[in-house]
Amino acid sequence: MKTEHFQYEIKAAGLTDIGSLREENQDEVILSPKKGLFAVSDGMGGLPQGGDASAYVCRAFPMVMESCEPLLEKATTEEAAGILRETVQMISDGLYQRGNSSGIFMFGATLAGVMLFQEQAVFVCLGDSRGYLLPKYKKKLIQVTEDMNVAGYLVRMGRMTKEAAKGSPASSQLTAFVGMPAPATPETFVVDVKPGDRILLCSDGLYGMVPEREIARLMRNSENPETVCRELIDAANRHGGRDNISAVYIQII
Repeated sequence: MKTEHFQYEIKAAGLTDIGSLREENQDEVILSPKKGLFAVSDGMGGLPQGGDASAYVCRAFPMVMESCEPLLEKATTEEAAGILRETVQMISDGLYQRGNSSGIFMFGATLAGVMLFQEQAVFVCLGDSRGYLLPKYKKKLIQVTEDMNVAGYLVRMGRMTKEAAKGSPASSQLTAFVGMPAPATPETFVVDVKPGDRILLCSDGLYGMVPEREIARLMRNSENPETVCRELIDAANRHGGRDNISAVYIQII
């Protein structure tokens, strides 16, 4: 499939699953392949309206980006990253003003997204859903986004290993999320990509259950994006499925 602003063709799919233990699925996936826009949003289970927050993100994110189309037509990659960052900030600040500004937090969600632009992938994140890159011919999965939680901060400061962070209570303490006090602080990351590279967006219900080496193996296990997403979710359920599970997989061809 050809996208409007991207140099290469892609194959992509997304899938979400309730998991083995939860009674409600508060995850959402966003697939706009013609626009080269994809995302995962995970409603915060500790808040009364977490599922409504992720559904709001799912509606608002592609709609606002569509309104930015005239700006993207002549944008550089750096300018496109700024548009993406400002869009996520606006969505988060709007949710905060509408639902959380009284001081009682009702709505919250994470967002990990990517926009394929020219010869690059522009990742954006707010929260602890992740964006990964698996380069062609490489076995090691690269985490592009940064976890916006206490554990992620400790890892970046060198005070905790990534493996220790995986099982730490600090991993559930978000430092930023959609619906946080305004102004929100989304981050963008620009990486060069080429045919043969693979991209994964996922909620913590996937990466928190499945080792990254197994995720990488499954990403290379099939040329069918729907099959890859299903195998990733099945793996998360085999490892316990303690949370909702979402995956968006993109193969550059």
